[in-house]
Amino acid sequence: MFDATISSQRVFIVGDKSLFDEGLSNLLTFETNLLISGSGYNDESTFLRDVAQAQPHVVILNESAPLNPARLLDLLISIPSLAGWRVIIVRLNNNIIDVYDFPYRSLLSKLHKRWQFNLTNRDDLIAVVKGAFRPN
Repeated sequence: MFDATISSQRVFIVGDKSLFDEGLSNLLTFETNLLISGSGYNDESTFLRDVAQAQPHVVILNESAPLNPARLLDLLISIPSLAGWRVIIVRLNNNIIDVYDFPYRSLLSKLHKRWQFNLTNRDDLIAVVKGAFRPN
């Protein structure tokens, strides 16, 4: 299951290598113990390979990029080791993010928990990435 106590969480950012993605990476790197990596999206097999190699605890998808977040989420669900991962979908046009936690093996179940947050500052985003920010 997603564990907020991991000392150095690996975060994988998927986007289009835009200024937004670069800023998000810098925001999450500055004075945190998060290990940030990322990839532009080329095709499904390369995407799955890149994510599998990175073995992230958290995957962040930029919905504003010319990608289909629903399709990328479906691809992520197909990864057997998804159990315990957190997937966050961010948007360029507002502060609302979608957060999906996958507490079970995805091959056995596509059950997941989904939350939406309206974030207003960097600390809230970092708390969501680390799993410490929950709805009431």
